[in-house]
Amino acid sequence: MFLKPLPASKRAQRGSAIMIALFVIVIMALLAAAMGRFLVDSGEKNTVEVRGVRALMAAQSGLEIALYQLFPNRSGAELPAACTKVAASRTFDNDPGLSGCRVSVSCNEIQASQGGETSTTYRLTSVGTCGTEAGAGANPDFAVSRTLVAEAFDGTSQ
Repeated sequence: MFLKPLPASKRAQRGSAIMIALFVIVIMALLAAAMGRFLVDSGEKNTVEVRGVRALMAAQSGLEIALYQLFPNRSGAELPAACTKVAASRTFDNDPGLSGCRVSVSCNEIQASQGGETSTTYRLTSVGTCGTEAGAGANPDFAVSRTLVAEAFDGTSQ
Protein backbone atom coordinates (compact mmCIF):
# COMPACT_ATOMS: atom_id res chain seq x y z
CA MET A 1 0.00 0.00 0.00
CA PHE A 2 2.94 2.29 0.02
CA LEU A 3 3.69 4.36 -3.06
CA LYS A 4 6.96 3.62 -4.66
CA PRO A 5 9.16 6.63 -5.19
CA LEU A 6 9.79 7.54 -8.84
CA PRO A 7 13.17 6.74 -10.26
CA ALA A 8 15.54 9.69 -10.68
CA SER A 9 15.23 9.69 -14.48
CA LYS A 10 11.42 10.11 -14.31
CA ARG A 11 11.61 12.87 -11.69
CA ALA A 12 13.71 15.00 -14.06
CA GLN A 13 11.08 14.69 -16.80
CA ARG A 14 8.17 15.86 -14.68
CA GLY A 15 6.37 18.92 -16.20
CA SER A 16 8.09 18.73 -19.61
CA ALA A 17 4.74 18.32 -21.39
CA ILE A 18 3.65 21.76 -20.14
CA MET A 19 6.82 23.34 -21.52
CA ILE A 20 6.31 21.68 -24.91
CA ALA A 21 2.66 22.79 -24.99
CA LEU A 22 3.63 26.39 -24.16
CA PHE A 23 6.30 26.35 -26.86
CA VAL A 24 3.80 25.10 -29.46
CA ILE A 25 1.23 27.73 -28.41
CA VAL A 26 3.77 30.55 -28.71
CA ILE A 27 4.92 29.38 -32.16
CA MET A 28 1.32 29.08 -33.39
CA ALA A 29 0.51 32.57 -32.06
CA LEU A 30 3.52 34.03 -33.90
CA LEU A 31 2.48 32.30 -37.12
CA ALA A 32 -1.10 33.60 -36.76
CA ALA A 33 0.18 37.16 -36.19
CA ALA A 34 2.45 36.93 -39.24
CA MET A 35 -0.39 35.63 -41.43
CA GLY A 36 -2.69 38.41 -40.19
CA ARG A 37 -0.11 41.05 -41.09
CA PHE A 38 0.39 39.44 -44.48
CA LEU A 39 -3.35 39.63 -45.18
CA VAL A 40 -3.50 43.31 -44.14
CA ASP A 41 -0.56 44.16 -46.41
CA SER A 42 -2.14 42.27 -49.28
CA GLY A 43 -5.41 44.17 -48.85
CA GLU A 44 -3.59 47.52 -48.83
CA LYS A 45 -1.71 46.65 -52.01
CA ASN A 46 -4.96 45.68 -53.69
CA THR A 47 -6.52 49.02 -52.67
CA VAL A 48 -3.57 50.95 -54.08
CA GLU A 49 -3.79 49.03 -57.35
CA VAL A 50 -7.53 49.68 -57.72
CA ARG A 51 -7.12 53.37 -56.89
CA GLY A 52 -4.25 53.60 -59.36
CA VAL A 53 -6.42 52.24 -62.17
CA ARG A 54 -9.28 54.57 -61.19
CA ALA A 55 -6.86 57.55 -61.16
CA LEU A 56 -5.62 56.56 -64.62
CA MET A 57 -9.20 56.38 -65.90
CA ALA A 58 -9.94 59.79 -64.35
CA ALA A 59 -6.87 61.27 -66.09
CA GLN A 60 -7.91 59.65 -69.39
CA SER A 61 -11.46 61.01 -69.01
CA GLY A 62 -10.07 64.47 -68.29
CA LEU A 63 -7.97 64.32 -71.48
CA GLU A 64 -10.96 63.24 -73.56
CA ILE A 65 -13.16 66.01 -72.13
CA ALA A 66 -10.40 68.58 -72.74
CA LEU A 67 -9.89 67.41 -76.32
CA TYR A 68 -13.61 67.72 -76.99
CA GLN A 69 -13.62 71.22 -75.46
CA LEU A 70 -10.63 72.12 -77.61
CA PHE A 71 -11.93 70.55 -80.84
CA PRO A 72 -15.72 70.19 -80.58
CA ASN A 73 -17.83 68.88 -83.45
CA ARG A 74 -18.09 72.16 -85.26
CA SER A 75 -18.44 73.70 -88.64
CA GLY A 76 -15.56 75.58 -90.19
CA ALA A 77 -17.19 78.96 -89.45
CA GLU A 78 -16.71 78.68 -85.65
CA LEU A 79 -13.80 80.09 -83.70
CA PRO A 80 -10.56 78.11 -83.83
CA ALA A 81 -9.32 76.03 -80.92
CA ALA A 82 -7.79 77.82 -77.94
CA CYS A 83 -6.59 76.72 -74.50
CA THR A 84 -9.05 79.16 -72.91
CA LYS A 85 -11.85 76.73 -73.84
CA VAL A 86 -10.42 73.94 -71.70
CA ALA A 87 -11.86 73.59 -68.17
CA ALA A 88 -9.10 73.37 -65.56
CA SER A 89 -10.50 70.79 -63.13
CA ARG A 90 -13.41 68.44 -62.56
CA THR A 91 -14.70 66.06 -59.90
CA PHE A 92 -16.49 62.80 -60.64
CA ASP A 93 -18.90 62.73 -57.69
CA ASN A 94 -21.92 61.69 -59.78
CA ASP A 95 -20.08 58.84 -61.51
CA PRO A 96 -20.15 55.65 -59.40
CA GLY A 97 -17.03 54.24 -61.05
CA LEU A 98 -14.94 57.32 -60.32
CA SER A 99 -16.53 58.66 -57.13
CA GLY A 100 -13.92 60.26 -54.91
CA CYS A 101 -11.72 60.99 -57.93
CA ARG A 102 -10.87 64.32 -59.49
CA VAL A 103 -8.89 65.52 -62.47
CA SER A 104 -6.92 68.65 -63.18
CA VAL A 105 -6.14 69.51 -66.80
CA SER A 106 -3.72 72.15 -68.02
CA CYS A 107 -3.29 73.30 -71.60
CA ASN A 108 -0.32 75.01 -73.23
CA GLU A 109 -0.23 76.38 -76.76
CA ILE A 110 3.03 75.73 -78.60
CA GLN A 111 3.85 77.43 -81.89
CA ALA A 112 5.78 75.12 -84.19
CA SER A 113 7.35 75.84 -87.57
CA GLN A 114 7.95 73.19 -90.16
CA GLY A 115 8.69 73.70 -93.82
CA GLY A 116 8.11 77.44 -93.53
CA GLU A 117 4.60 77.00 -92.08
CA THR A 118 3.66 77.87 -88.52
CA SER A 119 1.07 75.78 -86.70
CA THR A 120 -0.30 75.54 -83.20
CA THR A 121 0.15 72.44 -81.09
CA TYR A 122 -1.76 72.02 -77.84
CA ARG A 123 -0.07 70.16 -74.98
CA LEU A 124 -2.64 68.82 -72.53
CA THR A 125 -1.50 67.53 -69.13
CA SER A 126 -4.11 65.63 -67.12
CA VAL A 127 -3.57 64.62 -63.48
CA GLY A 128 -6.15 62.17 -62.10
CA THR A 129 -6.27 61.70 -58.31
CA CYS A 130 -8.33 59.24 -56.27
CA GLY A 131 -8.56 59.17 -52.47
CA THR A 132 -8.02 61.90 -49.92
CA GLU A 133 -4.83 63.59 -48.89
CA ALA A 134 -3.13 62.41 -45.69
CA GLY A 135 -4.09 65.46 -43.60
CA ALA A 136 -7.66 65.90 -44.82
CA GLY A 137 -10.73 64.90 -42.84
CA ALA A 138 -11.31 63.02 -39.62
CA ASN A 139 -10.30 59.67 -41.10
CA PRO A 140 -7.07 60.27 -43.05
CA ASP A 141 -6.56 58.14 -46.11
CA PHE A 142 -4.07 58.06 -48.94
CA ALA A 143 -4.32 59.47 -52.44
CA VAL A 144 -3.10 57.88 -55.66
CA SER A 145 -2.50 59.97 -58.77
CA ARG A 146 -1.65 59.32 -62.40
CA THR A 147 -0.52 61.83 -65.02
CA LEU A 148 -1.12 61.68 -68.78
CA VAL A 149 0.22 64.09 -71.40
CA ALA A 150 -1.17 64.42 -74.92
CA GLU A 151 -0.35 66.76 -77.77
CA ALA A 152 -2.94 67.75 -80.34
CA PHE A 153 -2.37 69.54 -83.61
CA ASP A 154 -5.04 71.86 -85.00
CA GLY A 155 -4.24 70.93 -88.59
CA THR A 156 -4.16 74.50 -89.86
CA SER A 157 -1.28 76.79 -90.67
CA GLN A 158 -1.22 80.46 -89.83
